[in-house]
Amino acid sequence: MKFFSQRNAALMATSTMVSLGCLSGHARAADQMEIMESQIRAMQSQLAVMKKEHNEEVKRARAVLAHQREEAENNPYSQRAGYINPNARGGQTSWNVSTPLLAPPRTASTPYGEITGTPPAHSSLYGPLRRGQIQVGGIRITLGGFAEAATIWRSRNTASDISTGFNAIPWGNNAAAHMNEFHQTERQSRLAALVEGKISSKLEADAYVETDFQGAGSASNSRQSNSYVLRARLFYGELKDQADDLQILGGQNWSLITMFNKGMSARDEQIPLTIEAQYVPGFNWTRNSQVRIVKGFDNSRYHVGLSIENPSAVPSGSPYEPGSTVVTYKESGANVNNPDTYYATDVAPDIITKFSADPGWGHYELTGVMRFLHDRTSVTGSGQSHTSVAGGGGGGLILPIINKKLYFQASGLVGVGIGRYGTSNIPDYSFNQNGSTHPLPEANVLLGVYGNPTKALRLYAYAGAEEVRSRAYFNAGGKSYGYGNPLYNMSGCNTELSSLCAAGANVHTVAQGTTGFWYDYLKGDYGTVRVGAQYSYTYVDSFSGIGGAPHTSDNMVFMSLRYMPFN
Repeated sequence: MKFFSQRNAALMATSTMVSLGCLSGHARAADQMEIMESQIRAMQSQLAVMKKEHNEEVKRARAVLAHQREEAENNPYSQRAGYINPNARGGQTSWNVSTPLLAPPRTASTPYGEITGTPPAHSSLYGPLRRGQIQVGGIRITLGGFAEAATIWRSRNTASDISTGFNAIPWGNNAAAHMNEFHQTERQSRLAALVEGKISSKLEADAYVETDFQGAGSASNSRQSNSYVLRARLFYGELKDQADDLQILGGQNWSLITMFNKGMSARDEQIPLTIEAQYVPGFNWTRNSQVRIVKGFDNSRYHVGLSIENPSAVPSGSPYEPGSTVVTYKESGANVNNPDTYYATDVAPDIITKFSADPGWGHYELTGVMRFLHDRTSVTGSGQSHTSVAGGGGGGLILPIINKKLYFQASGLVGVGIGRYGTSNIPDYSFNQNGSTHPLPEANVLLGVYGNPTKALRLYAYAGAEEVRSRAYFNAGGKSYGYGNPLYNMSGCNTELSSLCAAGANVHTVAQGTTGFWYDYLKGDYGTVRVGAQYSYTYVDSFSGIGGAPHTSDNMVFMSLRYMPFN
């Protein structure tokens, strides 16, 4: 009994100790909860203070931004701007008047973009406003262009302005070939605007317009009051998907056949640096309506592009039309088209594809084009349409011989019916005896070097040529037809006022060598004042015929003074 009494007493003592321990544990838990609640209340209090400070900071930042916008409107070159000072007493943000309000301007990252004030192809819509930019809500507008006063001297009178008709240089039978010419012109002066907006963080839309005054209306003249009209050089819209490296473009732009400086983005084209607005023979280009899609790969090191472009075939000579046969291959303009020129009877767009690579040193391209030349042969009561498939291929490259100092470029195109894409605009086709189109075999090439020996001075030199590679002709009804027919009379091409010269319609080669410079005379917040000079020698020859193989040439000197207010 004593044993059981002792055991019960021990159990009771143990139970009491457990009970006391549980009560102690609950007390400690309650104390910890009180501590935690106290800490939470303190943190909530600190959070409220932080929110209040944040709201005050946001108000101050918004006030500064509003002030910046007001300053930008009143004086875009003021020195007012704010910055965050992390060392300010109490951790408060402070604002200081020390840095320019607007960032320096940017142009397209190409040599041509720099001398023409072309807005950039790869802009940042999240960065600070730059000089020459305007922000309207979520839309950013970048202005570009220049005002130019240019002078032109040619050893033969071509009656051209700043753009020379290279294949229309007069031959020796034309009195104009024995007269030089001098002109002053402002017509290359350019206005440009890029409008951009973000649809999402990865999707961007933009529109670009670029105009000059190289259009001519019915009242345009250079006698008493110059009246040359504004024309559309470029006018297109783009959708850029940065996540998928995809670009879609629609409107009037440089043809996809034009070589790029890097990648394949609009406004990254590699245009010759000449003052001459017709550029250099051998340069491949058009500016026309198109729908283009470009896809990039491997972090934009490689691109492929496809462009569906507005066609305009260039015929040569007159077709053979025996009896009552009529060959229809062009029509005069009507309605809003120019009634003083012709429009080819095109039935399908030109199709251009391109592959470009920027592996790390240099830029490389491969290009192909397909065209559809069309006409119709008719007699009373019936007729037959003809379509000839034409096109060709080529490529180009740009090599940094001395990085940022000296560059070499080369490009070329070979095929049939591709004359339209050369700057000399030699014909695309002649005619077969049955009246159908005959694409001419053609080729062109352009070589160039350019560089900056100093920051303010840019030098350039180009050599290029375009050629109809072989004749395409026939004789019928006692007359000669086609292109380069050896029975064409060339005997009077060197006799002033002679009518015996068929050379102008049978050009074989147009070649040119040119060199020049651009110098930044003044550059600062007010913009850039740039001066330039260029000399070129152009040689043109014809297929041989009766009386020999004539040729002509022209020496040209250009001077330019440009003011670029936005760059």
